[in-house]
Order: sequence, then structure tokens, then C-alpha cells
Amino acid sequence: MAVILIRKADKAAPGKTARAVAANQKAADEVPLDSGDWKVEGVPGLYLRARKRTKSYFIFRRIRGRLLKESLGQLSMKQARAEAMKTWAALKPKPARHEAVTLAAAIEAYLSEKQLAEKTLTLYRYNADRYFGAWWLKRTLEEVGNDRAGVRRLQAEIRKKHGRATANQIVRLLSAVYRWQRKIDPLLPEPPTTAVEVDKIPARDWALSADELRAWWRHEKKGPDGKKIPKGVSTLGPIKRAWWLTALFTGARKGSIEALKWADIDFDKKVIRFRVTKGNRPYMIPMADKLLALLKDYRDNGEVPPSDWVFPSNVNDGAHIVGVKNDKEGVPPAHRLRHTYRTALAEIGATPDQARMLMGHATGSDVSTNYITAPLVVESLRPVTNAVSEHYIKALGW
Repeated sequence: MAVILIRKADKAAPGKTARAVAANQKAADEVPLDSGDWKVEGVPGLYLRARKRTKSYFIFRRIRGRLLKESLGQLSMKQARAEAMKTWAALKPKPARHEAVTLAAAIEAYLSEKQLAEKTLTLYRYNADRYFGAWWLKRTLEEVGNDRAGVRRLQAEIRKKHGRATANQIVRLLSAVYRWQRKIDPLLPEPPTTAVEVDKIPARDWALSADELRAWWRHEKKGPDGKKIPKGVSTLGPIKRAWWLTALFTGARKGSIEALKWADIDFDKKVIRFRVTKGNRPYMIPMADKLLALLKDYRDNGEVPPSDWVFPSNVNDGAHIVGVKNDKEGVPPAHRLRHTYRTALAEIGATPDQARMLMGHATGSDVSTNYITAPLVVESLRPVTNAVSEHYIKALGW
């Protein structure tokens, strides 16, 4: 009689102690009837059960903590091994069901869950509706991901019709939304934006020169009748004039200045706080002496209606002015003053950290700057803001 090698199995059938049997027919035949469960060596999850009159096979596998059993029946060892391999694979955890999410739904979900400024949300939704169009928005992300050539054509069309900057915005939006959704659904194809490149756009030389600053404040233009018409910030009403001067002396973004309340200006400590900012990073800066005097006079001269807003709207009662531009009066876009302010900081020798804090930029360019608590160094920036102010006054010829 053949000798059967018996040992404890590494993984016994649940609730019982199974012995091991070699994975060949001779060993299976030598297993005594009515001897219980035997683990078949070398075959994952396969067991031989010896009852009083029969021998049969079954498989155990634990899936996500749940123990599953599959009966294979009375088979030869060879058949049992073959069936076991198929059944073991079939009992693998099934991947999460792939849901067909449209590009429109993915964009909306992204915008809903990300903490973005209201202005950024408005811009993203506008870009999605205008430049993707109904055909792209109704496509599933899987279709978009598999259409790299189509994404390249879309970029080329937008670049041709609307410029490189707009094309870059669309590519970045698509990339951000797709990669964010792919974290949720890893079955999506590789992002299609890997097939395109964002155009490199040189920085615009937007800073105003001394001559342009003087024209910004006041210049004359000939009218149809040949008479000279005064133009520039100095010709505007008190609210707009004060708004533009605040933009000049702070270099802040348009939306940040428009949303200023009197509570944001501390005339005793001579500081101004911008609450509404890009990236939702409020910041505080010292006011130059000249700006302090201008805003005090603006507040107290009686020409401006009482309001919590520093620059109240003449159109909407209880609101502040928005979308300030005075191109008809010969005033260039407000963002040029931000370029001018940064250029002036460079001209007077301000350090990069000082420039970042005065302009509301993140200070985390390296590890050490992450340790700067900006509000505690506000007072040290006062000489810098006054130096920029003097630079402007000299350029304007005041």
C-alpha cells in the first residue's frame, strides 16, 4: 500500500483542521473515506472532502472579508485542479462598475467640490460653455480620453479663433477636470491632454513708463471739432478717481479693490486689508502716506454718499462698483497698474519677499518662506510703500 504524506495545511478550511494531500490522483485515491477535509497542495483554495462513501472537491476564497465557497463535485484530481484554477480566478473581486460620466457632469462636479473663488468659477463655466460646446460636453470622459486627436484639433481651433491664451485655459481646465475624475475612476484612459502642449506666452511689458503715467493721470485729445478734450483719471468723478489712485498706490487686483469696505481700512494703524483675493488668500499692507491722505480726503469731503463700501455703486443701491474700466476716457486697463507697481518695486530695490507680500502673492517659493507670518512684518514694509509712492509722485510731476 502506498504511504500518504500528511501534514497540517497552511490555510485550513474554516472551522476545521485540514490535512494536506499531494495534487495527484494516486494521493487522492489513498485518502481514507470519512476522513474529512484535505487541502490540496499547490492549488489555491482547493480542498478534497472525504465522506463515508464519496470524495468531492470544493474551493474556499475570502473576498473583502467575506468567505465564499464553490463546490466542484466528484471529479478526478486532474479535473479538480483545472476547475479550481478557473473558479479561483472567477472569485476575484470584481472592479468597480465603470460609470459613464459626461464631460459636462465632470466639470460641474469638479467646480462644486473644489474651493474656488467666485470669479474663477464664473470664468471656468463661461469657458466650458463657450469653447467646448454641446458636442464635447455631452461626450463621456472615456470617449474624450480616447480622442487625443480630437483634443488636439480642439486646441488648434481655439488657438486660431481666440488666441493662444484662451487655448491654454481650455487645455488646463480639461486636464484638471479629467485628472481629478480619474482619481475617482482609475479605469479611465490616460488623460488626452498628454497629446497637446500648453503654448508658452511671453510676459507682457505692461508697466507704464513715466510719460505714460502722466498721460494716465491727464492728457488731451482732439475732438471732431478740433477742440482739445481733457482725458485721464483726473477728469473722472470722485469715486472712480479714488478707485484708480488706490489701484496705483497698492498694485492690488481690480476685484480686491472693488470689494473694499471702510472696515478694511485702519486709518490709525495706516493699513489696508484686501479680503477678496485670487486664491482666497486675504492679505494686509501698510498704506503709503500719500494714499492715506488721499483716502481720508475722499472719505471726508462729502462728495461720496454714505456706504459701508469704499467705492459704492451709483447704479445699484447698497452695492459696490464692479468691472471698472475707463477706456473711453483714455485710461488703460487696471491690470497694467499691477505690472507698474511690481516694476516700481524692482526699481527701488525691494526684495522678492517684500514684493510677494505687498502684492498678495504666496510666499512659499522655498521652505524657509513658509515660516514667514506676513501680518507680523507689515510695519517693516512701510518704507517700501512710501518709496514706491515717492517714485510715482516724481513720475507724475505732482
